[in-house]
Formats: sequence, structure tokens, C-alpha cells
Amino acid sequence: MQKLTKVLKIIIPIIILISLITGCTNIKSNNSLSPRYQKTAYFHKGTYKSFSPDKKNPYKGYLYIFYDEYSGHTEESEIGIGLPFSCIQTEGSVKFKFGGAEEPEKIFKIKSVENNVITGSFEDGQLLKFIPIPN
Repeated sequence: MQKLTKVLKIIIPIIILISLITGCTNIKSNNSLSPRYQKTAYFHKGTYKSFSPDKKNPYKGYLYIFYDEYSGHTEESEIGIGLPFSCIQTEGSVKFKFGGAEEPEKIFKIKSVENNVITGSFEDGQLLKFIPIPN
């Protein structure tokens, strides 16, 4: 009985993990499930540095590391602490959830995209630029 209990303690988490991975793969491949999977994408896999061009309203800046068009994490540029995020990219905006699914959305409204530089603002109205960092 003890051997069976030990085996089940190992097998059950593995089955759950495989189910989660398989489920996530199936959702991403099905574009009809959610507007999240629209073709509009401003941010792609890679690292972006954010900063404010407003000299009167300084902003330290964050790195946004995108794993793909739907998720990633931030890192504060000086000490490296940040949050995981998920996002939905739609025409004219990107809806972020920082920290977890239960957190409120933060909407980044796109003002312009020129030479791979994305300019816009969150609800606070402070203008931010996102510049892709090569490699």
C-alpha cells in the first residue's frame, strides 16, 4: 500500500502537468477562441526597454521581456525586480494583467509605431516609449 501511495504521489502531478501543457498548446493553436489571438501584435517575442520622453516627469523605466505575443515579465531597470504579465493585443491597445489573472487590467493605448518604437500611455496618461533591444 505504501508503494502504491508513493507511485501515485509521483504520477498524479506528472499527469496534471502534461494536461496543462497540452491544454495550453491547444488553446494557442485555436484562433477562434478569443480576441486575444487576433493578428494585431505590437509586441513580439523579445526584450523592450520602456522610458518616458518627458523630461519634466522622469520615469526610471522597465524592461519588458516578452516570451511571445501573450505573456512575459517585467524587470525594473536598476534592481531587476519585476512581475509576470499576460496581455491581449488588439487594434490600438494592449491590455496587460501584471502579477496574475485575478489582477485588474492595465490598458496601454497605442499612439504610434515608428521604426519599431511603440509610443503610448497607460491610464495615468504619462507618455511611454518602448524600444526593442536586439538579442
